[in-house]
Amino acid sequence: MSVQTDFEKGFETEEYEMLILVQSSCKGAANIEDMLKPSVDFFASIDLRTGQFFHEKGRLEWLIKNDNKRIGWGYEFEQLGIYRVTVRKCIPQDQTPYMNNRYMLINVLEENASNEKLKALKAYYAKPITIENELGSFALDREFSWFEGSINWNGVDANVYLETDEEDGDTAKQAMKVLKRVVDNIVENDIKYREFAAEELTELANEWMDASDEIDSEEITKEIFMKRMEMSEIMVNSDGSLSLLYNDDDMFWGHVIEIDVDSSGKIISAYIAG
Repeated sequence: MSVQTDFEKGFETEEYEMLILVQSSCKGAANIEDMLKPSVDFFASIDLRTGQFFHEKGRLEWLIKNDNKRIGWGYEFEQLGIYRVTVRKCIPQDQTPYMNNRYMLINVLEENASNEKLKALKAYYAKPITIENELGSFALDREFSWFEGSINWNGVDANVYLETDEEDGDTAKQAMKVLKRVVDNIVENDIKYREFAAEELTELANEWMDASDEIDSEEITKEIFMKRMEMSEIMVNSDGSLSLLYNDDDMFWGHVIEIDVDSSGKIISAYIAG
């Protein structure tokens, strides 16, 4: 069975037209043997058979040849663009509403399509939303459902990403509460994170140093390891967990040191990433 045939088996046979409000442009594709499966998410849709409006997140999928000479993803979609498309809906399965709202893209019939409901929703999603408080200014990035900003972390500017309370939401109360709790004890927490990472990774850092071409390099102690770490990013989830990324000062050849903390504030892991 070909990849195309197997792919199409997951969708109903009826083809019909719908309007969609695209969440973001295509960022990549899944690799399936000699084919690629690009996709784009959309915020809302209108079934043009009935005119029914659905403010539900969904996804378009299609296949293209995995050709090194190709340019783009077969179809091009712009963030918050309104498109008229021909589709086949997926066959419902025991999975999330989002995964049951997938469509095989047959063709793009119209770009910059006009519809009053989708235009009003587009204006809503295009409106800038920010959180302003004593920690700084954080702007909503709807493409990733997070607020983005920066804070002063013991004299270093650290990028901050706060997951919204709900997917596609416009608040981040839970994540902000966690960030404030961490910053309220920033010195103690920073030391705690560094100590944990040093305990977990100092031995590995020395192994990486021994494998390098450096001559007469000083052994990395836990104290040296802690000093060489530099805060880079903080990602706070709506469930209260967070991840902190520290630059490694080339101890791991430019990778980052990632520390994961659960919702109770307990550090659960430290590892190299990136």
